[in-house]
Amino acid sequence: MSKYRVVIRAFTLRRDAAASIILSKILETKDCDVVVASSRNFVRLIKFWNPDAIVIDSFSQIDRCMEHSPTSKIILLSGEGGNKKSASEAKMFSKNLSAYNNVDKILLWGKKTESFFHELMPKEDHRKLIVCGNPRLDLIKFNPELQKNSRKTIGIIGRYHTLNRYNRVPAIFSMQFYHKKEGILWQVENFFATINLVHRIISETNYTISIRPHPLEAPEGYDFMYEHEPFKGRVEIDDTLDLAYWTSRQKFIISPSSTSFFESYILGIPMINIDYLTKTSEIIKGITPHAALSQNVSYNPKSFDEASDLISNNNLRPKKDRYADEHLDEFHGWNMQGSAISRCANEIIRTLKNRRKSNIFKLPRFLLDTIDYISFKRSIRRDPLHPNFSYFKKYHKTPNYYNDIASNIILNENKEFSSNKK
Repeated sequence: MSKYRVVIRAFTLRRDAAASIILSKILETKDCDVVVASSRNFVRLIKFWNPDAIVIDSFSQIDRCMEHSPTSKIILLSGEGGNKKSASEAKMFSKNLSAYNNVDKILLWGKKTESFFHELMPKEDHRKLIVCGNPRLDLIKFNPELQKNSRKTIGIIGRYHTLNRYNRVPAIFSMQFYHKKEGILWQVENFFATINLVHRIISETNYTISIRPHPLEAPEGYDFMYEHEPFKGRVEIDDTLDLAYWTSRQKFIISPSSTSFFESYILGIPMINIDYLTKTSEIIKGITPHAALSQNVSYNPKSFDEASDLISNNNLRPKKDRYADEHLDEFHGWNMQGSAISRCANEIIRTLKNRRKSNIFKLPRFLLDTIDYISFKRSIRRDPLHPNFSYFKKYHKTPNYYNDIASNIILNENKEFSSNKK
């Protein structure tokens, strides 16, 4: 019997790729041939490889899948599955019922998101909704080595994707729309606050600083810090795929409100939030209330002197918060036993077992891989920053510990299976 062909769309490299790669490793153990695709080769793959299943990260790709590969099973696994109701998949589907009917399975992060479907779409078939948990959190749950990492650097998380876009499109491009003024000014205020803190850390402490740019930023935008004083030798820029691994190596994290705080919170890394420092705390609560939960679990200095005192404090302890705990459980399935990625993989397999094998012509994978290799080389010639956003297996090397995480997930799955048989 031939293997199931599965395409996983990892749209945003430093947000989606790590969990997608591990999902592919789990599916490969279940007799699947899997390609982790980017926006560069996604349409080509679904059009000419005739996959049995397409795992997409965005509601917007459903029509594209129907157009280019109408016989494939379409499975939605959101890249941002913990959103509030007004920005949730349920809200989007409630405005486009044909898209809901065309998708075969929707893998949700949490039960709260599932409740939005029941509330906004009470008459629709909800059997396609499966709560699996947040796959990215498996990179913590099934990597016990994270707790052993040495924590020496001060981590700073960037959120400056308009000022420092991954493909270096100038900020003026976004400034053509007046309604974006507030968001752009917020980024400007935050960057100046952050760079002020960087100067103070360099002048007042001996710490090395590790900056992790937003997934939509260009790490190359910070290259001046490698070359110019006072940053040279004191600042490093992280461009790895796994936020959890980077977070585990930090003494503490400095950041505006961001959903990336979940990794810090779970790992017990103290956080310093700069929203009050930039007088944007209330704005953030209105725009992204879930990200603003990071204020509850962080130290919130109101002046640069207060921030400097916190940075110099060797006894900072992580903060706990009931609302953050509830959010993790309700929206991310953190309290669910076992692996979110394993549950996703098993639901994909169940969906495939209901699919009749298609005799539609398909190109062999080795040929499509060769075409994509040529396409990647051409893309780099046109845009040297292409790899900042688009995954390519031969370029973005997989760390060995990804295999360990996959092995731990499989081992846990086998234990659960054995336990259920007793």
